[in-house]
This record gives sequence, structure tokens and C-alpha cells, in this order.
Amino acid sequence: MRYLVILFLFTISISSFSQTTKPINLDWRESTIVYPNGKKINTLDFTRASLNEKNSWLPEYSHLQLTGSTNEIFTVELFDTEFKLLSSTERQILRNKTISSDISPSIHSVVIRKQIYQQVLFIPIRKNQLTGQYEKLIRFSLRFKRKSQAKSVSQTKSFVNSSVLKSGKWIKIAIDTTAVYKITYSQLIDMGISNPENIRVYGSGGGMLAKMNSEDKLDDLLNNPIYMDKGSDGVFNSSDFILFYAKGPRSWRFNEISGEFEHENHLYSNFSYYFLSSDMGSPTLIPSVSSLSSSNVSATGFDDYAVLDKDEINLLKSGRLWLGNTFDVTTKYSFNFSFPNLKTGEPISIRTNLVARSSSATKFTLLSGATTIGEVEIPSVNTGSYTASYASKIEKKFINFTPSSANFELSLDYEKSSPSSKGWLNFLRVNARRNLLFTSNQMAFRDSKSIGAGNNALFTLQNTNNKILIWDITTPESLKSISANYSNNTTSFIADASILREYVACDPSGDFPTPSIIGSIQNQNLHGLAQTDMLIISPSKFLAYAGQIADFHKTKDNLKVSVIDQEHIYNEFSSGSPDISAIRNLVKMFYDRSTSELDMPKYLLLFGDGSFDNKSNRENNTNQILTYQSKNSLSPTQSFVTDDFFGLLDDDEGEANGMLDIGIGRFPVNTAEEAQIVTNKIVNYNNSEWGDWRSMICFIGDDEDNNTHMRNANKLAVQVETNYPQYKVQRIFLDDYEQITSSAGQEYPDVNMEISESVNKGSLLINYTGHGNENGFAHEHILMLDDILSWKNPTKLPLFMTATCEFSRFDNYKKRSSGEMILLRDKGGGIGLFTTTRLVFSSPNFSLNQNFYNHVFDKDSEGNHLRLGDIMRKTKNETGYGINKRNFTLLGDPALRLNYPAHTAKTLQINNVDISQPTDTLKALSKVKISGEIITTSGEILNDFSGTVYPTVYDKATSKSTRGNDGDPFEYITQNSVIFKGKASVTNGKFNFSFFVPKDINYQYGNGKISYYANSINSDASGYTNKLVIGGTNPNADNDKIGPQIELYMDDEQFTPGGMTSSSPLLLAIIQDSSGINTIGNSIGHDIIAVLDQKTDQTFELNDFYESDLDNYQKGKISYQLSELETGEHEIHVKVWDNVNNSSENTLEFIVADNADLILKHVLNYPNPFTTNTGFYFEHNQASRELDILIQIMTISGKLIKTIETTVNSSGNRVGPISWDGKDDFGNSIGRGVYFYRVKVRADDGKVVNKFQKLVILK
Repeated sequence: MRYLVILFLFTISISSFSQTTKPINLDWRESTIVYPNGKKINTLDFTRASLNEKNSWLPEYSHLQLTGSTNEIFTVELFDTEFKLLSSTERQILRNKTISSDISPSIHSVVIRKQIYQQVLFIPIRKNQLTGQYEKLIRFSLRFKRKSQAKSVSQTKSFVNSSVLKSGKWIKIAIDTTAVYKITYSQLIDMGISNPENIRVYGSGGGMLAKMNSEDKLDDLLNNPIYMDKGSDGVFNSSDFILFYAKGPRSWRFNEISGEFEHENHLYSNFSYYFLSSDMGSPTLIPSVSSLSSSNVSATGFDDYAVLDKDEINLLKSGRLWLGNTFDVTTKYSFNFSFPNLKTGEPISIRTNLVARSSSATKFTLLSGATTIGEVEIPSVNTGSYTASYASKIEKKFINFTPSSANFELSLDYEKSSPSSKGWLNFLRVNARRNLLFTSNQMAFRDSKSIGAGNNALFTLQNTNNKILIWDITTPESLKSISANYSNNTTSFIADASILREYVACDPSGDFPTPSIIGSIQNQNLHGLAQTDMLIISPSKFLAYAGQIADFHKTKDNLKVSVIDQEHIYNEFSSGSPDISAIRNLVKMFYDRSTSELDMPKYLLLFGDGSFDNKSNRENNTNQILTYQSKNSLSPTQSFVTDDFFGLLDDDEGEANGMLDIGIGRFPVNTAEEAQIVTNKIVNYNNSEWGDWRSMICFIGDDEDNNTHMRNANKLAVQVETNYPQYKVQRIFLDDYEQITSSAGQEYPDVNMEISESVNKGSLLINYTGHGNENGFAHEHILMLDDILSWKNPTKLPLFMTATCEFSRFDNYKKRSSGEMILLRDKGGGIGLFTTTRLVFSSPNFSLNQNFYNHVFDKDSEGNHLRLGDIMRKTKNETGYGINKRNFTLLGDPALRLNYPAHTAKTLQINNVDISQPTDTLKALSKVKISGEIITTSGEILNDFSGTVYPTVYDKATSKSTRGNDGDPFEYITQNSVIFKGKASVTNGKFNFSFFVPKDINYQYGNGKISYYANSINSDASGYTNKLVIGGTNPNADNDKIGPQIELYMDDEQFTPGGMTSSSPLLLAIIQDSSGINTIGNSIGHDIIAVLDQKTDQTFELNDFYESDLDNYQKGKISYQLSELETGEHEIHVKVWDNVNNSSENTLEFIVADNADLILKHVLNYPNPFTTNTGFYFEHNQASRELDILIQIMTISGKLIKTIETTVNSSGNRVGPISWDGKDDFGNSIGRGVYFYRVKVRADDGKVVNKFQKLVILK
């Protein structure tokens, strides 16, 4: 995200209806720079403003007011207004802009889940008519008044109650071109049709479904009339056939304004599909109608058309525009057209649509042979800006060319203005007039020149025979055969011409194309499904995994869930052709049928990856479930992909316009393995381990753009700290860390380490604000793929919120994004992402991010936290109509709830004084006792809650300044100095704990904070208090002069100095001191520090990793994960301070063994020699793996006398003791002497190693 751009965003505050609103304050901020198409514009801005081109980039305020389900029209007015004069800088921005003297809000209604809201819009700037000064509105209220009744909320057409596919045998067939098709009796028998004489054809091919809900939609399969040839015997049998008219995937429509026939390629399919059955009753034959008796206009010619439009290239890998021929090395292409019986004396209409990318204007020349027909100039684009339009597109019509024959050639010649200029052909389309002469065995025709009110047209078709059939195919499902007149090789008829009608003439004795047979399909009836809470749509190969998700929500959440094969959707809603509107219409069917919130669908899960290429079968394409692509395909800031399309369900909505009525998520999976990984994550998330990670929110801020991103990240952190203080907030601001220069550029290695630690330790939410792309965050290579693959947090999965550019561009099948990998990461990563798929911009990102935190901790009417789909839906709806919000997608399960702590941990007393009373100041070097309880959200104590509480005591909030690596330092307030972090028992809902206040506190007086997390076997709680004053020192403190005791281990406490580890061992430090351990970090040099191999660049601060033992502040443990250590010998040196500032140090040596091979060391038995019992021990380099162990004891001659087998899950690198009582396999004691033994170990990845040793028995 290189620039700070705000595009087409409405940010909305929502409140339930009242006569007037509460006072509303506008938080005006520094001016903002926008870059529409790469052009820099400076404009005014306020928090949650909308800036768009229609308002000349002036900030617009938007407000939503719930007015219920009644249908009334409202007016709105501003009152209690307060203005402020604009500064000279702000006035300069308004130069050359028209500012009104009055602020006049506009108001219109919108519908969200069948509830009506009034949306108010206005620009809060005026030119005071009394003073002539420019002023900005800073405070106001809104007053709503009912005006009149309005139209009803919904005027939906009802869906059929059941599908024709619910019973009978069905055969699916495919065609690729609009034509009359033939199927013989024998072919029907071969398909398995049992009663060919009752054959019916169902379907409605012919292009894509409408993307707007207001347009007519296909609902189930339509019965198409057929022509049945029964031969001379009048019985449909072996020598007979049927003919039927079928429309191919490319559609043509007449444009009355241009007078041309215009085409539209199908974005999702190269075929149209129809369905055959003989189980639906007698065949529906084409009815015959008589020719009209008189005419007032004659049609001697007809309109025909042809187009060259190949969908091969998508320039931005985004949007619907697909191009054909590339004009680069080859700059000229020729194309042949043929129109039999062309009216050669009439000019044809040529329309060409061309695209070019060049820093200066370029030109195409249209020719026929050596004759120049015309030129098309293509404007330049800014090739140096990645936010500017990538290329220019021009469409031009030519009507000055008259071909001399029915077959002619057209050429396009591209004139480059520079070597880097490049052009593309979108389409070359010809409209021509032909004489009404029958050609081939079938010929479609129509005549736009005969159209007129009250017209009856005489069509005279020459070169025919007496077998010719004339069909009116204007509406294929109600096709009619016209009884025409035949005489002297001429067929004529008179028909209504008040509207354009389509006809086809065909000779049933001739040859016709035959459709391709797809095969038999199973019965289905999506139209007959009961109302459901959740829809899961999946390709067939993922249905089993989708079923697991459905079972999970049915069992855990009591949700009604329907799992639907996407092919079944296409069969019932788009005549078998893939089409995104078919999926939307299915969802809309459930929405329209609902009668209340109770039976309204709530969640849609798309179980499969998507692709910008919705149609092709190119290698590695990821089009598992179709994607909605924007109309714009050339502007990086205006082209987008969004799953919101499937949730815009009201009648006046569609495309990307409207408010979400359902929560939508997608699993971007392509293989069964990926599907199982994500499914396991969702199902297992409910059983995640307990821990205070459930109350941790991490905010990451980029250091670019004058600290804008850190400032925004900090505002979000403050928003959480202020409104939800029971949660802990971690800030990772890039400018807080050392920036280094490497061959790859500027980097922040410590930031990557800090983020990985936050992930591995666990966070409920991780929020990033700043620049990014498909590879990671920021320009300094933050959170790259290798970082994601290193995470080990399978039971502590965070939700990621990434307000950055295209971090999760899931529809680019040529590249897997880092965002997708966070969800697809096995045994780690994230539980989901509310994330971006295209370029997004700072100011609207921040607005959406604020709205996200307005809802992510919300609860529903039953006191339950919202599910991810609800959070996403509410967040987006409050962020309005803009393109920017459409670039945010939920990769995850929309019906999942995060692992929020369920109850509240409450402080009761400090040093035996009730928290509601003034309490003693917590002074340095004093001992403090805290007591509390676990309560429900309604305030009742949980007497059955017994477990552990994890208190973290913080010193006062302090001001911190970043380093200023890339600009000015950024100052912010943080409260992260930990006085004490421990754990205490909770019994019957009650707890208490003690701790020692460190000498290193800030001695000024002020409020500290205690954060709690607690868990029992089956529930948890969080809480806080800031009603404690910290400061000063205890004058009567004990005179402690002894430093802490330190014991060091690797992986577990069985480790011995010099032992083996993997390349990523876990450092364990067991620490004890009578005064407690200093973790506050306020004084330089008093942190808990570990130094690896005496290298200063391998120094780790471990304050945050120390945790006291249960009910004992004097003893605790540090667990710190090392990673990617080199093979060989190492040592780690740890220094610890107590709360009185006495220090101690200890050093541990260890050996990192290569993980590629299984290695055993220090194989021994102890005691040795022994008399009755001994234990076998060994060290290995495969920590945290399952090991199969075989110990065989033999005499010195090699006779096997005892076999011991066992399996261990080794958390560390040391195994033992494996006990032996000195008896053989038959239970007999063996004699005194020397014996050999073999230890054979097999790891779970198949690696095997053997070691031999000897033992001595003394008896």
C-alpha cells in the first residue's frame, strides 16, 4: 500500500430510531492526500469520512438511523450545530471548489436484513453567508421527522417450491453454439432413456444470469418445446429423431439506441447445458401458429452479426475484462469475415474495442486490404504510478466501409509510440445486412428495420423447399412454429413486428449438430430445502469436509446447516452452467422466504478457493468456487474481487451495491489435504488450550507515511483499552526496533521475532496497519512466508485483521499469498483473517478498522459474542458503499465464535481493604495481598468455578517515544511494565495471591492495573482493575542481599549439561528468590537476559516469559523457544535480578544435533552394576516427537534373553528411566555377569537408529 488514498467510502454510524440523535462530534484531522489514478490531490478529512470523486474529494459524513420494518418516508434536519473557522492551510485546499452557504443533508432508505434504515449524507463544510468565512462543522445533532408512507420493503417474486429434478431419470447435455440440435431415437436409447416417446428437453441456455436482483432471474429448469419426427408410421422409434433450439453461452442483444446487435461472452462457461427426461409426462411439442393475414411492411433482408472476441489475457489478473490478440512484437493482425448473401451495396457497421499501455498516445489503424477504414487513438497512461490506470481502453464504431463481396478481410495495425508500448484487441464486431436467402440446413434471422408500433412484417425467404420449418424463437421456452406459405422455392409468412422477433428456418431432412452427452445426474431438490441458518457451498470433492464443519455447528451451536454441492446450484438456478448469480439467487431464495430473524439465513461459507480466471482449466487454476470480479479491470484502485456479491440480497441491490444481509466467509482450499487442515482447525478451535492468550490483542503498526500507520494502530489500541479494559494490549510498532540494512534492503529482524513470539505464545487477535502485499507486511519484509511456516501454535490460533494491501489475494492462482498460508498452515497460523485482496487505502482502512472494534467484542440479545460473519457484516455495513471495503474478505468460518473468556474475574480486596474503599498505596519493596472472585456477566459468583487465575500486575502508564528510523519519532502512552506475573488457585470462585513490589517501579504516584485470566476445567474468565495506586518506597523493607537461584535446562527438566537438542530447543529456567523476581524492565540493566554463545547480537530479553509458580510469587519458570540454531556446540548464559535488585547468573552448555538424522547419545543404564533393578536412559535430537523404543538384552554369546518395548512422546531430548527388574522374558532372574544390550529407536517419520552398550549384574 504505497499511497494514502481514500476512494468511494461511506463510513456510517448506526443507532436505533429516535426523534433526535445524541450530539455527534466530528474528529477533524490533518489533511489527507488522495491519488485518484495516480494524480495527487490534497483534501480535508475527518475520522470516518468518505471521500470520492462525485464530491470533488471533499469529506462526506454518513449516518444510518434504524426506523424498523415500517415503510415510511422521513425528512432530516441539523440542529444544535457548532462550527469552527478553517485554517489558512485548509482554506487553501478549498480553492477552486464550490462550497454552499448551507449544509443540506440528503436522506434515503436502505434495507438490511429486512429492517429499514435512513441514510443521511452531507459535506460538513459551509461558507458562512454572514461573514463569508469558510467553516467546518464540529458538533451537531440530527432530527428525523416522519413524512409519508412509502412502498413496501420487498416486492420479490416467489421461488418455485420444488425442482423438476427431484424425481425421474435425467441426462445432462452440453452445446457450445446457438443452433437447432438433433438427437435420434437410438441416441436416446444409448443414453439410458427408457421411454424415448416421452422425451422432454429442459433448460435455458443463452448467456449469463443478471447480476442485479431487480432483473428477472431464472428459477429452476424450463420446459422447451421440441420437434418430433415420427416417420411414416406415426410411432417414435428407431429411425426417428427430435429437433430442438438451444442457445449457446455467448448472448446477443439488440441495442435500440445504437441500432446494433451487441454480444456478451460468458465469463464462467464455454458451454450451455440442457437436461433430458422421459419421466415428466408426454413430450411438449412445438405448437403451430398461423401466419397473419395482412402486412404493412416487407422484410427482404435481415440483420446478421459476427464477432472476434477471444478471452485469453487479463492484464491485472483482476476484473471481467479479458483480451485477445497482443500487439507487441507482432503489430498487425488480419481477420476474415463471411456473410453469405451479403447486401453488398450497403455499408456494414464495424465496432472495435482496443486497449493499449503506453506512456504516450498510440494508434490503431483499421484496414481492409490496403484501404484504410479509420483510426483509433489510445490515450497514454502514467506507467510510473502503480495506482494509475494500467492501460487505456477505447471503443469506436465505423460505418464507412462497404464490402465488395460476402467474404472480406479486416486488419488492425498498431503504431507504437515507444518500444515499451503494447496493445490488445478486446473485440472486433461486425453488423451486416443479408438477403433473405436460405443457406445450409438452418438459418437464424431477424429484421430490426421492420420494427414499429402496429407493424406486421412480411418475410419472404428464398431458396427454400416445401419441408422448411419456420420457428419463432424470440422466447425459446415458448417457441412456436409458423404455418408459412410455400411457392416456387420461396417461403413467406406475416408476423407481428411491434417488437424485434427472432426466427430460425430449418430443413428437418438435413444435417444438424448433436449435443455432447455429460451423463446421468442424481435427483436433487434445492428448492424444497427447509429454511437454514447456514449455507455451506462446496465442490463435490470437498463435500465430506464441508459435512464435518456442518456437523460441528449443528452439535456445538445448534445451528441448522445445509451443505450444498455447487453443481446442484447450477443445475437448478442457471440451467447447469456455472454462474455466480446462481449462487446468489440460491441464497436470496432462503432470504426471501424468511418471515423473521429466526428463520432468516445468517451465514454463507464458500468451501473452496477462487480465481480471477473463472472459466479456464489452465494448469494450477484455483477456480473451485466462482468469484465476483468487478467491471473495472484496468485500474488497480478500482478493480476488485469480493464475496460480498453473494450477500447483497434485497431487490434493489446487486453487483457490488448495497448492504450485506448475511455473513460470508471462504476457505481458500484447493486440495483434500488443505480442506482437512482447515476443517481440523475449525473443529479443534473449540478445544483450544486455556491461557491468557485468549485476552491478548496485538497491534502492529508500520513506520511509513509520517507515522500515520503507527498513529492509527495506536488509536485502535486505545479504543480497545478504553472500551474493553479486561483485554491486554500489545503494541509492536516497527519504529520501536532497530532497523538494519541487508542485501534485501532495510529490515526489522526483531519485529519478525516479536510477531512470531506473539503468535506462538498466543493472541486472540492480531491487527496490522500499514503497507503490504501478497508476500508480507511493510517494505522491510515483515511476516514473510518463512516466518509463517515457522509458527508453532496449533492450540492458540489468532484471528488476523490486516488493514494492508492485497495481503490475502486468494484469487491469483499464479501465486499463493501469505494471508492464505496463515489459514492453511498446518499445526499453526491463524483461525481466520479479515483481510485484504486488492489495493486499499489508509484512511478508509482505519475507518473500517475502527468499526471492526466496535463489534468484535459485541454480544447478541442472548448475551453471546457475535460470530465472525456477524462481525464482518456489521463492520462492512457501517463502512458504507465504497470499493475499499469490498476489498476486505473473511477467510475463515463465518459461523465461528472466537475464544472469548466467558466470565469475569473481579478484584475484591487489596491488602484486606475492600476495592470500593480507598486502599493503601502499593510501594516499592512491600508485600501485597490481592483477593477476588469469578462472577458471571450478571454479577453472580461462580461457586463451581475451581481452577487457576493468572494475574498480571502493571505499573503506571508511561509515555514512550520510538526511534525515528525513517522520520520523526512517534510518541504514545503504554502500560506494559509488569510488576508481577503469576498464578494462583481458584476455589469455589474465590482466589487470593501475594506478590512483592519491585524496587524498580516508577516512584511517582499513579494508578496501576491488574489484568486477570482464569480457567477451570471447562470454562474461563478475564477481568481487570485499575483501582490501585502505585508509588513511593517501603521504609521498613527487609535487607535482602542474596540473588536468585537459577537452574537451566533444555526442553524439559531431565536435560543434563552438554546434552543434545534440536535446532529449535526450548530454554527452561527454574528461578527462586525470597523477594520475588524482577520483571518490570524500568531500570536499565535489570532485565532478565539470556546471551547465546557470548554474542551480543544473540541477546534475548525474557521479562515477558517469566511466570510465577502456583500460589508462590517467590519461585517461577521461564520458557523461551529458541529457533534455527546451527548444528554444533552452544552455551547460553542467563542473568536474573530479584525485586531488591540482587542478581545471579548461570550458564548451560548443549549440543545441537542435525535433525535430518535420528541421533542417540549418552546411552546408559543406571545403576550399573546393579543387583535387582536398573533404568535405561538416552538422549536424542527429535524433541516433541513420538518414539518407538526397543531394548534387547543379550548374553555375551549373542543369545537374546529379554526384550523391552515401549512408546514415548518425548517433550524433551532425554528419555528415561525405562525400568528393568533383571528378569528374562519368562520371568526368571538371570545370573551374575556381563551382558550386552541394544537400544533401537524409531521416530514417527520412519528414522531408525541403534546403539549398543553393556551392563553388569551383581548377585
